[in-house]
Amino acid sequence: MAYRVEIENRCLRELKKLDRREVLRAFELIEKTIARDPHAGKALAGRYRGLFSWRFSSYCIVYEIQEKRLVIVVLRISHRKDIYEGL
Repeated sequence: MAYRVEIENRCLRELKKLDRREVLRAFELIEKTIARDPHAGKALAGRYRGLFSWRFSSYCIVYEIQEKRLVIVVLRISHRKDIYEGL
């Protein structure tokens, strides 16, 4: 069963700064992989516990799974070196 995907407004604003090809690739990954099996991503630890990440090329997607609503909330899509700033 595929989960519904929601993208935070902050994430949408940040996407405008990224290369169009990387944005398209991120959305393809979200739609074809993460939405179908959200637990396939890496579970984060420490202060980011409860969040998951998925790396692709030099970028990373950080998301939260809301099991009761069957929703994935995408929090950030950014370069790997900047992904945790302000999260």
